[in-house]
Amino acid sequence: MKVIRMFCLLLAMVACSVMLFSFTSVQAQNEKIVPEMQGTGHQVIRLNYTFGVNPAKVTVARGTTVIWMNSGRSIAKIKFTGKQVTMACKSPVHFLVDEAGSFTSNEIPEGAVASLCFVEKGAFDYTVTQETPAQNPTAAPRVSKGQIIVE
Repeated sequence: MKVIRMFCLLLAMVACSVMLFSFTSVQAQNEKIVPEMQGTGHQVIRLNYTFGVNPAKVTVARGTTVIWMNSGRSIAKIKFTGKQVTMACKSPVHFLVDEAGSFTSNEIPEGAVASLCFVEKGAFDYTVTQETPAQNPTAAPRVSKGQIIVE
């Protein structure tokens, strides 16, 4: 009976340790999100392999959610090249915090959207890399540039 109690106590301590570790890693990701920031609207940007980023330059207010629509027929990725986005409000879609602490997109499938709510003021330059479309396998990946100015 004593062995069972010791085993249960040990199991409970291990479970608490695992929960604490999971909580701290989730908390580190959540520290990049500013939940109290009120959204001020949205701005849509279209991504297309042939035409690139449209519009290529947008000016938005703090709290605006920028939505990138991948209307191309290939996977797209967004990477900020100058000033990095290190804080966002609400729930980013297809964006993760990289090892440097900045938001970067994962793969955005064709027909899907990615979104990021901007908190910090400044000019944020980015590139969009779109893979070669399946119907044109000899073409090179397309790299387009864009800029978001947050006032």
